[in-house]
Amino acid sequence: MACVWFRAALLLCIVVGLRAQLMMGGQYWTDPEQQLLLQNLAVRVDKLERDAAEATKTHVAFSAALVSTTDWTHVGPFNTDTTLVFKRVVTNVGNGYDVNTGIFTAPVKGIYFIIFTASVGNSGAMNAAVLKNGVNMFAVYDTRGTHGSATNSMTLELEAGDKLWVTLWVNKSTFDQSRLSTFSGFLIEPL
Repeated sequence: MACVWFRAALLLCIVVGLRAQLMMGGQYWTDPEQQLLLQNLAVRVDKLERDAAEATKTHVAFSAALVSTTDWTHVGPFNTDTTLVFKRVVTNVGNGYDVNTGIFTAPVKGIYFIIFTASVGNSGAMNAAVLKNGVNMFAVYDTRGTHGSATNSMTLELEAGDKLWVTLWVNKSTFDQSRLSTFSGFLIEPL
């Protein structure tokens, strides 16, 4: 990305300088080959500027904690599988994470790194999974008793519009105290 910006800046300086000389009477740029070179450089600069602008649209990162309070907060157990809604949003570049539903929607196609950490709640057993469009991608599991924790992560290829969320399985529980149970991810590379 830095290379693209550097090349664009360099070409822009060259083209601006050449255009300035051309406008000062055109005495140096009367040769058709030189005119063609100037036009080609201008086209390349325009393309690099468009590419750089498009690249800035592909910044995606999110990170959220299960609860926004510093109080010890237990979630579950529930009598059905339950989507966890991570309420304390720390980062949401690209606005892919929905704090109301707990669902991350990929804004662009690409390779993403996703990580999930959960702590065992008052049921003494925690089992939760990251689902992609309803399919289990990876999970965390811990039965060491209250306050044990587990972390797992994975790189995933996502299409624009793919959805990720965390499901707490039936009769399991988790807890948080502001940032102990988290759901995070970021775009590694757009495709």
